[in-house]
Order: sequence, then structure tokens, then C-alpha cells
Amino acid sequence: MRTKEPSTTLIFIRHGSTDFPEDRIYIGDNGPNLNKEGRLQASRLGEWLTGEDIAAVLVSPCARTIETATPVVKKLELEYKVMNELKERGFGIWEGLTFKEIEDRYPDGLSRWKSDPIHYTPEDGESIVDLQKRISSIVPYAIQEYKGKRIVIVTHMGPVRVAVAQALQIPLMNYRYLQIPPGSATRIDYGVTAANLVYLGAIPGGNRP
Repeated sequence: MRTKEPSTTLIFIRHGSTDFPEDRIYIGDNGPNLNKEGRLQASRLGEWLTGEDIAAVLVSPCARTIETATPVVKKLELEYKVMNELKERGFGIWEGLTFKEIEDRYPDGLSRWKSDPIHYTPEDGESIVDLQKRISSIVPYAIQEYKGKRIVIVTHMGPVRVAVAQALQIPLMNYRYLQIPPGSATRIDYGVTAANLVYLGAIPGGNRP
């Protein structure tokens, strides 16, 4: 039997819902604000985390993540710390476009992305490998800075996916198989020799069937 190790708990939260079209890539670092449902999701997350002895809240600098973190830190009586490393993957010249528009304007790039989705980098953007390197720097920082404690990280779907893939040693090629709904929480306990996924994409009040 494995001996239970002391661990540091990271609770990754994906920002709440927005009205941005699902088939269009977010624009820049800021992007849209939360919609009514997103604000409700953020409020529920704050209630859900109350009493959990959270030591810190780290947040991506985007409007939608800060809006999600605001009711959380209010309930926890903490201040959030903005971390640029927690931003969503940058898509460069593809940002703001639908996939149909990308197909029309950049057919070669789209074809290369489909054949190599983790290494292909749109002009002025990032690859999934680049994103994983960025998240790989923030996770050890959080574990070292808040060793043995619980912290909340409010970020985006991409960073949560690659963090889970890395923690569980899932091939990065399979990162898109991980579904992270808006307004959900994913908990990973990082021990000395192993990381344990405690829950994935949990929604306060219950996930839909």
C-alpha cells in the first residue's frame, strides 16, 4: 500500500460563462466579460469554497478571470494575486476569428494545426507546448510558495487541461479529451513523488447529466 504523502492542493477554476461565440477564438488578453450565468457561477464558487482554509488566490489578468475571482476572494476574505503566466494560450493572428474565417484566410496554417495540434504555432501566437512550458513554471512556484496549503488558481480551459495532463503524465496530444466547463473547479494534490487528481470539472450545485 502507498503511504499518504503530505501534499499541496491546487484548485484550478475555469472562469465563468461569457456571451462570446463558441466558434470564435478569444481576442487578446482581455476578451469578453462574464454574462449573467457566468456571474452566478462565480458567486456559487465563492460560496462553495467558503470554509476551505484557502491560503491564496492566483488569477489570470483577463477581465473574465478577475470577474470570476472577485466574489471568491470576497467570500474568503483574501486578495487575489495576478499572474501573467495563467493567461490562455495566445493565438496571434487567429484571435477574434471563427474557424471558418481561419480556413478561408489561413488554409495552410489550419491544415498544419490539424496535423500537429500541439506544436503548430499561429503567427505571433503560442503552441500547446509553449502553453505547457508556461504553466510548468507556475505550478512549481505555487507548490513552493504555499507548501502544504490549499490555493485557488482562476484561469482558462487551456491552462487547466495542460496542468492536468502534466500532473497525470497524460500524453500532451490528448489534452483536448479533458472537458473543463465554464465555472468549474479541478483539484490536484501535489505530493513529493506523485500528483493526485481529486476531481475534474466539478460544478458547484452538481454537474449536468
